[in-house]
Amino acid sequence: MGKKILKGLNWFLNSYIWIFILLLALDIVTKNIICHSMTPGESIPLINGFLHITYSINTKAAFSIGFPDELSWLNKLIYSVIAIAVSTGIIIYYVKKQKNMKAYIKACLMLVLAGALGNLIDRLFYSAKYLNASVGGVVDFIDFCGIWNAIFNIADCCIVIAAFMLIIYLIVEEVKDYMKKSKLEKAEEKLISKTEKEMEKKENDTNN
Repeated sequence: MGKKILKGLNWFLNSYIWIFILLLALDIVTKNIICHSMTPGESIPLINGFLHITYSINTKAAFSIGFPDELSWLNKLIYSVIAIAVSTGIIIYYVKKQKNMKAYIKACLMLVLAGALGNLIDRLFYSAKYLNASVGGVVDFIDFCGIWNAIFNIADCCIVIAAFMLIIYLIVEEVKDYMKKSKLEKAEEKLISKTEKEMEKKENDTNN
C-alpha cells in the first residue's frame, strides 16, 4: 500500500499537474480577495508610481483586446469557446503524450491550462452582482502603472510566462539542431578529406 502511495505521489509530482492546481487556486483566491475587499476602480499602491493593486473588470481578452463593452456578451462567448477549445486540446494532448513529454513542456502546458481555465471561470461565473459592479467579467488587479496601461491577473501571467518559455525552448532547440548539423557536416568533411588522402596515397604508392 505504501509503495502504491509513493508511486502515485511520484507520478503526481513528475506530471506537473500540481503546478496547474496551485496556480489555478492562487488565481481564484486572489481574485476573490480583490473583488470582496475593494471596489472597481480602487487602487492601492505597493510601490508608488510603479506597482499598484487596482481592481478592474475586463470584459475583453488580455490587454483589453476585443469588442466594445456594448458587445460584452460576444466577447464572453468568443473567449469562452476559445478557452474551452484550448483547454480540451491541452488535456487530450497531455493524456496521449505525457509519458514521452519533456518536463519543461509539461510545465508550459500546465501554465497555459491554469491561465485559460482561470479566466474562463471568471467569464462563466463572475456576474456583475457577484463582483459588486455594473458588469461581470474577468477580475484584473496587477497594475504596473509605471510601465504600461494594461492591468492583468495571475491567469494572464501564466499564459504570458508559458509563451515566453515556449519561445525560449524553440530557440534553444533550433540552436541545438544547428550545432548538431554543423558538427555532422564537419565530421563528414573530415571523413571525405581523410578518404581522399588515403586514396591519393594509395595511387602514389601504386605508381611508385
